[in-house]
Amino acid sequence: MRHLNLLIGSLLLILPLYSAAKELPEKFFYDSGNIQFELSYLDGQKHGNIKEFYETSELKAEENYDRGKLKSAKQYRKDGKLEYEMRYSGGKKLETQIQFYNSGELFRERSLVNGKREGLEKDYYQNGKIKAERHYINGKKEGSARGYHKNGNLQGDWVFENGAPISATIYYRTGELWLKHTDFVDGRLNGISLEYNKDGDLIAERFYENDRMVKRKRVIEFSLLSLISWIWD
Repeated sequence: MRHLNLLIGSLLLILPLYSAAKELPEKFFYDSGNIQFELSYLDGQKHGNIKEFYETSELKAEENYDRGKLKSAKQYRKDGKLEYEMRYSGGKKLETQIQFYNSGELFRERSLVNGKREGLEKDYYQNGKIKAERHYINGKKEGSARGYHKNGNLQGDWVFENGAPISATIYYRTGELWLKHTDFVDGRLNGISLEYNKDGDLIAERFYENDRMVKRKRVIEFSLLSLISWIWD
């Protein structure tokens, strides 16, 4: 009997430790009775999959914890479309942000590393066509950044170095070359830009100071025929 009492006493001492280590679920509800949160704890800390729901029962967000440490997260629209994703990998915080128009169409996709934009970022028109695309390195624009007209034609092609523009080529809606900007100083237009008509002829020079056009000078081109006519007159 003495040995049995000792055994029962030992089990009673171990049982609270075992219970404390169990993964315990917990739920919270809206006033309507629908579930709002599903939580899970281990040793008093969030652990495992945590879920949040819209009052209309659609999944709103989910997070994954390891003994109180957030490992990954996702957020959803009511229609089920993913709008945010985050995870930790190799000591880095990796995020994907997806934004939508109020009417539900995709507007923007971007990625971040440790809170800074990284890689290709895209914007879309509501008709689904690409509106703009930009490249980022460590939070700064780098390389080509392009914008597009609604009809799909290229609107502008900018080139960036370390976050500052160094050149820009702008196009008419119908696709022909319109403007060439090459005189940038510290990321601002300072100098002469060239303007073309839709036939590809140079028609004007634009003079800029700190991104502001201060003068536009028309370029007069004489063809051989117009020159003869001018001499004859």
